[in-house]
Amino acid sequence: MCVIGVIWMRRKEIEDMLYGRFAPLVKSEGAELLDVEIASENRETYLRVAIYHPEGVTLDLCAAVQKVLSDDLDQDDPMPGSYTLEVSSPGLERTLKRPKEFEVFKGQPVKVTLFKAIDGKKSFEGKLLGLAGGDGDTPEQVVIDAGETTLAFDRKTVGSVRLVYQPRAQEEGGGRNER
Repeated sequence: MCVIGVIWMRRKEIEDMLYGRFAPLVKSEGAELLDVEIASENRETYLRVAIYHPEGVTLDLCAAVQKVLSDDLDQDDPMPGSYTLEVSSPGLERTLKRPKEFEVFKGQPVKVTLFKAIDGKKSFEGKLLGLAGGDGDTPEQVVIDAGETTLAFDRKTVGSVRLVYQPRAQEEGGGRNER
């Protein structure tokens, strides 16, 4: 295995360990933990934590979660070297990775991109129905409602599942003042 693979495995192990450790801390602040990611950009390392709240993620909520996570990391920090802890909302066009994200965003429009084309097509859009299978007998599948049909893709064949941003229609009486 090459050195990059070893570093990635270590990174993935740390992300998974922190996810398990952070989930109850985030819940104690009234939010749901969606993902923990270690990223390197411009020679800087970031520990990114995505949280969710059904009524929206506020700056105050991010600050409260960041404080509780920072205090926890001060006790026992598995991250080598220096880094910046970032806590944020999941984003409008987030790539879904963890099962919790598939639960939280059920019913939302998504774009599923496959590693290999099916009938000449590598991407499919629809409303996310969630994950299915994965119980040992059946491979885990990403399931979407594509309008006229329900599509299920073996998760091992899926390159990404990304939320599709759709602006909300202006509610009647809202928006700009018109004369």
